[in-house]
Amino acid sequence: MHSLLQVVSGLGWELSAWTALLVAAELFTLVTIPSVLLSRRGQPLAALSWTLALVAVPVLGVLAWWLLGRSHLERKGLLRKRARWEVRKGFAYLRPETPALPAEVGDVFNVIRRLPEGEAGGAFAPEAGNRVTVLKDGSETYAALERAIAAAEHHLHLLFYTFEPDATGRRFRDLLAERARSGIRVRLLLDAMGSFRTRSSFLRPIEDAGGEVAFFAPVKFFRRSLSFNFRNHRKILVADGRTAYTGGLNIGDVYLRDWRDAGLLLEGPVASQLQEVFLDDWFFATGRNLADRDHLRWCEASACEPGERGAVCAVVAGGPDSAHNLTHDAFFLALTRARERIWITTPYFIPDPAIQAALRTAVFSGVDVRLLVPRRSDLPWTRLAGRSYFPDLLASGARIWEYLPTVLHGKTWVFDGDFCAAGSANLDTRSFKLNFEVTCFIRDAAANARMAELFEQDLAQSAEVTLASLARTSAGQRLLESALNLLSPLL
Repeated sequence: MHSLLQVVSGLGWELSAWTALLVAAELFTLVTIPSVLLSRRGQPLAALSWTLALVAVPVLGVLAWWLLGRSHLERKGLLRKRARWEVRKGFAYLRPETPALPAEVGDVFNVIRRLPEGEAGGAFAPEAGNRVTVLKDGSETYAALERAIAAAEHHLHLLFYTFEPDATGRRFRDLLAERARSGIRVRLLLDAMGSFRTRSSFLRPIEDAGGEVAFFAPVKFFRRSLSFNFRNHRKILVADGRTAYTGGLNIGDVYLRDWRDAGLLLEGPVASQLQEVFLDDWFFATGRNLADRDHLRWCEASACEPGERGAVCAVVAGGPDSAHNLTHDAFFLALTRARERIWITTPYFIPDPAIQAALRTAVFSGVDVRLLVPRRSDLPWTRLAGRSYFPDLLASGARIWEYLPTVLHGKTWVFDGDFCAAGSANLDTRSFKLNFEVTCFIRDAAANARMAELFEQDLAQSAEVTLASLARTSAGQRLLESALNLLSPLL
């Protein structure tokens, strides 16, 4: 350190507190860069973005990397895989063998499940016999959730990224406490970061009534577990293992007001797949393994009449603990197999090169590619970064709209005439690389038609983005969008 100070003096710098801070910041930057290169190995754009951030703003860049960028995924990923294996091992002995489906029904599903053994633990086999209801907004979703909670006979399992301590949160808290008092086994799992405003005291009525509450990956300052990544972004409700919800909505007042979202109510064997996802997360968060007949015995029956195949569904639960992120790969495969249309609603659009290529080549193959994104966003920087990808996509022949009335937060995918998907995953880097997500892929003409109908209703309230309209954007905004594009792997 003494020799370093001599060098600084030799440069003619005045030795002051600011000089010492600058030297320390540069040193920490140099020490941090190897960590970036090792952690983002195989991701050159992300590594370059972080390195530029470190050099441009040394103090903030270093803090951002150690708080946000470094995920400790190696250590946590190992624990996560062990948790998944314990739960899946238990269910493997309990679940009846899934009957094979015709090749034309299970094409995308079956390709996904060909990933190497051990990496495909979150890709479930497609199962028929399901009923699917597409939920169009917060009011419809909450009404469906309340009915499912009221009808439960044995257990209720809920997992949400955000559970706000507001009027809506109190309503659901009190409903869960009431069901727990009546003898229903209630378990509520919340992401510790997404629900940081919700204190344990707010949820104590559930525990006082006999229910259980846990938080996923608590953030502990000054500990190795400090990380703002590795978040559980899933939204799941399972009632008795035979009725389930997944989608984009969390629990809070905002989702009833200035918010546009969507979800799925699922009845039938697919509910048991979401059951396994929940119990996997529950075991990781609490250490309690509930993979037993008591939690699967409810979910073996079809929700359809005899002779009726119903909707074919498969859950894909991806996360950063896997070498192959199943969420990304499943969507990529679906994009490459579409032949008629790809209609995507996503609140955040940060596509990687593979997704960009899949969208472009779909257009070149004659597929009707449409993208619906928000004009108003809860994450404005991410929205601006996403707009930097518009020119290339528009030039290929795809069409893009921006939703005008409210904040758009739905995540729906419509493929051709009978295939669709919805869940918690956005079309962005965070969902594909950093968060735990869940998506339900559906082979059903009725669900596809309903999702397409809602998509067209939203387009009627949207403004189309064209190359001409982009050209009218101010030079300052275009510069900001281009600058944020460099940081898009961090968003």
